[in-house]
Amino acid sequence: MATATKASSKNGGATAAALQQALLPWVLITEIYWMSYKLLERRFYHLGVSASQARVLAVLHFAKGPIKPSLVATLLFQETQSITGILHRIETRGWVRRLPDPNDRRAVGLELTDKGREITDEIVRISQELYDDMFGTVLTATEKRQVETILKKVRALGFKLPETDFKLRRAQQYPIWKD
Repeated sequence: MATATKASSKNGGATAAALQQALLPWVLITEIYWMSYKLLERRFYHLGVSASQARVLAVLHFAKGPIKPSLVATLLFQETQSITGILHRIETRGWVRRLPDPNDRRAVGLELTDKGREITDEIVRISQELYDDMFGTVLTATEKRQVETILKKVRALGFKLPETDFKLRRAQQYPIWKD
């Protein structure tokens, strides 16, 4: 019986090790995301901008004109109500303005103000520096393209999974997701 327990324990260990190895890419992607998020928080500190606020500002920066708050939320994989506070704070600081939607008088579009464009230019610059610090120094141009290609494949599959929200699927049509 003791031999069976040892064998079972060894197999369980082998299974756990195999599972850990199989999940390693997922763990690494998650760790890199959170690491970069925290590093950005620290680098944005002098601007008085949180990483969450910077993400919203970046979406508006790369948008081709005013976009609805619900679309900003969708592009950030968030629910609209979860970005309402962020929008209020960045609007209060004079970085974003709400414009009436000419096609729907109940709706508004968001766009950066001149002050918002200035701060967002700095956010983009700092983000590029962090990218260069984390990837530019360790990956060749070929390796960067390979990583990008692999991550785009994974993202494309994520959009097709049955649990993916219909709003997120619809968001693929916007240029921010174009490859």
